[in-house]
Amino acid sequence: MGLRTRGRKFLLQCRYAADANGQTVSENMELMSMSTRIPDAETRVWMKELAEVVEDNREEIDALISESLINWSFDRLTPVTKLILEQAAAEKNYLSIPAPVAIKEAVRLAVEFEGAKTGSFVNGVLDRILVKG
Repeated sequence: MGLRTRGRKFLLQCRYAADANGQTVSENMELMSMSTRIPDAETRVWMKELAEVVEDNREEIDALISESLINWSFDRLTPVTKLILEQAAAEKNYLSIPAPVAIKEAVRLAVEFEGAKTGSFVNGVLDRILVKG
């Protein structure tokens, strides 16, 4: 597993924890020992940047996601699926990560944390957001 792949997974876990415990993402990164779990300093900097971009643009990102859902409503998304979609949209739209990379990594997280059906769902939503626009 690549460094950024591990970083995406760790960030997802920290963002989920932040939503659950009310602490900031940065506080959860420290609580969950980011420096030992992600030893590469460059990856840690990138993760922090991604976390900030998501938080600073969350309303806009959530609106994009909501507009891209077909026969589904935003409030029906599981918390994990929502977090995965937000991260992928932020990667492409704010950090210039190529759409295929953002989608592949998001699908990987969705399959790992929620199963193959969610992976397919995430793929379809991100295709509408990041590729077809």
